[in-house]
Amino acid sequence: MAMGLLAHHLALRGMDARVHSAGTIGWGGPATDHAVEVLAGRGIDLSEHLSRRLSGGIVGDADLMLGMTRDHVGGVVIHDPSATDRAFVMGEIVRLGRRVGPRRPDQSLRGWCTEVAALRPPNRPPGIAADEVDDPVGLGLEVYQATADRLDRLCAELAALLLPDGAQGEVVDIDPLDDGAPT
Repeated sequence: MAMGLLAHHLALRGMDARVHSAGTIGWGGPATDHAVEVLAGRGIDLSEHLSRRLSGGIVGDADLMLGMTRDHVGGVVIHDPSATDRAFVMGEIVRLGRRVGPRRPDQSLRGWCTEVAALRPPNRPPGIAADEVDDPVGLGLEVYQATADRLDRLCAELAALLLPDGAQGEVVDIDPLDDGAPT
């Protein structure tokens, strides 16, 4: 759901982002019926989505990696320790991004991520518990809706931080992560 919502909010702001989804487990299946239904209600088509397993190539190519949990971000860093400054828990990048402020017109996405990552406490893993987004897989439609509501708010705010009003769009590569289970 994060992939669809973030792509939607970035497109509304004129950013041609390649938003991909990868999982730390990678089930290789489609999104759940509940995820498809919830996003369809928001005008986002997730019906063709297939999960894929996180790989070193995906990590190396991405300008920004977003994990729903701290474990997901840890999985990124295992693949590529140099990705620490561009791998964040979903709530973490918004929380710390507010302190940095919107990305400047002359600033690359990776440069902005490095500035955001510099606000992390030293010698601590990325994120805090409140930054995490629980996986609704196996739960009811109302839980999916609540998860989508939270992700929608986070993705809208992140899109505004990445591409402030009036800024020029660009092509970037963003990978939201989950455990790869069909959500």
